[in-house]
Amino acid sequence: MKAFKIGTLAAGLAAGSVLAGTAMASPIISASTSGPSFAVLNLGTATTAGFQNDTTITNPGFADIASITFAGGTPFASGVYGGSIMDENKTPFPAGTPGNSMANYLVAQANGGTVTITFKAPQTSLLIEWGSADAAAGYNVVTSNGTGGSNMIDGAMILAAAGLPGSDTGKTNFAVDITGLNPFTTLTFSDTTKQSAFEFDIGQASVPEPGSLALMAMGLAGLGFMARRRRQAKSSV
Repeated sequence: MKAFKIGTLAAGLAAGSVLAGTAMASPIISASTSGPSFAVLNLGTATTAGFQNDTTITNPGFADIASITFAGGTPFASGVYGGSIMDENKTPFPAGTPGNSMANYLVAQANGGTVTITFKAPQTSLLIEWGSADAAAGYNVVTSNGTGGSNMIDGAMILAAAGLPGSDTGKTNFAVDITGLNPFTTLTFSDTTKQSAFEFDIGQASVPEPGSLALMAMGLAGLGFMARRRRQAKSSV
């Protein structure tokens, strides 16, 4: 296990266009075992590890999300989970080696479980805290869908983007930044295997704190004042 690993993968990852003949985007994937450097959806903190709920999340005020819905999964249901339980769920926090975080996260459980995120407007990029990326087919799959076509990203691509071998499957969490996707309004996170789960949380670019914004505004105002003073000094010569 490497203490820190970051990499980028650029490839044609289209999973078939819904419009025949449409040129497909070639997403760029960056995966890091440090971070994340972005904010993640706050789903609360669990007091006991395991399943918390599978209630539809509506308008969470984060990342332009309209809703998050859960379906399927056996023997465990897809939904919001916290902490880690062997053979049931493993926290995607932090990036790198999974820790002991009790922060809640989203899970698409085994045997066809899904988590579907619907956005209010088309998106072309994606930030994910991706739990224990698996290289085998069907284990961790994200499919984006929109009028411009679809894209498919899986755990093998995340490991490749980080420059890690397939033998690292299931061991490492990643802070993932994906850009260049075909415009999409829905994301489906799924796991079709019989013994795995896809644990993750959705992210958005960090917003500066109000204090930082105020300092920035003061700095810009100061620069503007100095520029005016210089212009006045030159005009008076």
